[in-house]
Amino acid sequence: MRCRLLALTIFISISLFSLSSSANNSVQKLFKEVDNSVVELHVESIAQPNPNQVRYEASTENSLGSGAVISESGRILTAAHVVDRATSIEVIFADGTTTTGHLVWINSMLDLAMIQAAKLPDNMKALPLAKSGSYEVGEQVMAIGAPYGVSHSLSVGYLSGIRDQDVIPGTDIVPRFIQTDAAINQGNSGGPLFNRSGEIIGIVSHILSATGDSNGLGFAISVDSIHDIIASKPAVFAGFIPHILTEMEAHALNNPYGYGMLIQQVIPGTLAAKLGFRGGNLNIMLGEKPLLLGGDILLEISGRRLTDLESMIKLQQRFSRYDKGEKLVFTFLRNGKEKQVQWIVD
Repeated sequence: MRCRLLALTIFISISLFSLSSSANNSVQKLFKEVDNSVVELHVESIAQPNPNQVRYEASTENSLGSGAVISESGRILTAAHVVDRATSIEVIFADGTTTTGHLVWINSMLDLAMIQAAKLPDNMKALPLAKSGSYEVGEQVMAIGAPYGVSHSLSVGYLSGIRDQDVIPGTDIVPRFIQTDAAINQGNSGGPLFNRSGEIIGIVSHILSATGDSNGLGFAISVDSIHDIIASKPAVFAGFIPHILTEMEAHALNNPYGYGMLIQQVIPGTLAAKLGFRGGNLNIMLGEKPLLLGGDILLEISGRRLTDLESMIKLQQRFSRYDKGEKLVFTFLRNGKEKQVQWIVD
């Protein structure tokens, strides 16, 4: 009897070791298959206002993020907060080659953005997006990124939750984030979260942690929301960093219209910069939120008013549907005076 129990114990131990070894080999194989299509992003951006400085003077800052090549033409998915103020983007591939990238579109409410690489290395494979809803709590997931600048680092964990947020105003898109216990740190942002088939099920967004490092929960924007945004044909990034004014805020700024988009910052090289729009230069705190005053207040575009978040989103959606050669008229306030500027869609 004792010999049988000993034999059974040895059999179970060998079986568990075999399963563990098989799982590890599977992760190793998957990493080798997908890692070459994960990129590191070195971004120079317009710096955010320093709350301790009353007068804001534009400066730049450097940041680090990750991204995932999803097309053979060089389209790369990343997180919006990695590139939303970018003046230049350097894309570094796994083989060490580099190229430049430019922002194609951005959705800050979903923390998702698309950039275009100027060039891809030879034989670069596009990473596949999983189908919407093709994941479950409890399945093993894998993240690849550059935490603290340590390139192409692998972390493995489990999908530990699915979190839906309120529908985006003016759309039928419900932002969905998937939660993971895989280690996520600074530099992972924008990197892909994979299932065991090597498909992207999310783009890493943020962590929820008392210390700001990986001893918390990681969140990625789900592939469902990625498909929804791509299908909506998002507009080209115009280059405004906006603040939608409430009626009370508008009147406090002596804006008699009671609405508008207060321009915080303008990103160099974008449409907003080419049209001559100006950002703010006076740094204040609105409750607990920093706000720049003194910039232009955009009131309407070709007769369509910017009254709230929904109207701004609808205008952004229309930008993707304008035809080449069409004329748009931007009406705005500068120093209390109404002005207009025209743009011919190119």
